[in-house]
Amino acid sequence: MSKTALKIVSILLILMGIAAMRPESFWSCSADWYAVAKIIVGVIAFAIAFSDKK
Repeated sequence: MSKTALKIVSILLILMGIAAMRPESFWSCSADWYAVAKIIVGVIAFAIAFSDKK
């Protein structure tokens, strides 16, 4: 269950980071560094969620 939740959250973080970098998007009210940080944290969470360790 926790790996599934981590997969969902990581995908949402990546999508929110991408949406924050688009200037015409509603979510673009944050700073660019914050959007990049969301993408990086999402990628790390995605890698952890798909690792084989238990």
